[in-house]
Amino acid sequence: MGIINKGFTKLENFFLRFSQLALVIMMILTSLDALSRYIFSQSIIGAYEITEMYLMVILVFLSMSYVQKIDGHIRLDILFERLPSRLQDTLNIVYYLLGALLMGFIGYQGLLMSLNAWQNNLVMSGLINFPLWLSYIWVPIGSFLIMIRQIILSIMLILGIPKEEVDN
Repeated sequence: MGIINKGFTKLENFFLRFSQLALVIMMILTSLDALSRYIFSQSIIGAYEITEMYLMVILVFLSMSYVQKIDGHIRLDILFERLPSRLQDTLNIVYYLLGALLMGFIGYQGLLMSLNAWQNNLVMSGLINFPLWLSYIWVPIGSFLIMIRQIILSIMLILGIPKEEVDN
């Protein structure tokens, strides 16, 4: 299990770096667009669309799995922490497996949408015709990543492997 987790963590970190790059590009593009509007009274054509349809999708979906790994998603622990440890583990296993099922469904539907957009050459209408499949493809990639992470976490809980080994 350790080699699978380490290999997947490398893949997860690659996509995390990609999402971080999207954030940097988004910040630079937004800043340049604001400066351009202020200095030249004209915005950068397509900056808003690129940020909204591409960079934000990349940022959110490609970082979800890593955030799951470090247990960074929002949750209410006020009652959960008072439960016995074994019950917490059981509930986490159920949560991870239900979450994996949901993310698998989202990923599958996103893959169908991406394939449809690619096969039919769908583009976003506007000043620049951006291909939609380049926006859609990040949904299944990110969804399948978090699905696999949740399956790994549930297997590790079932096998009793400590959380410290997941973080490495």
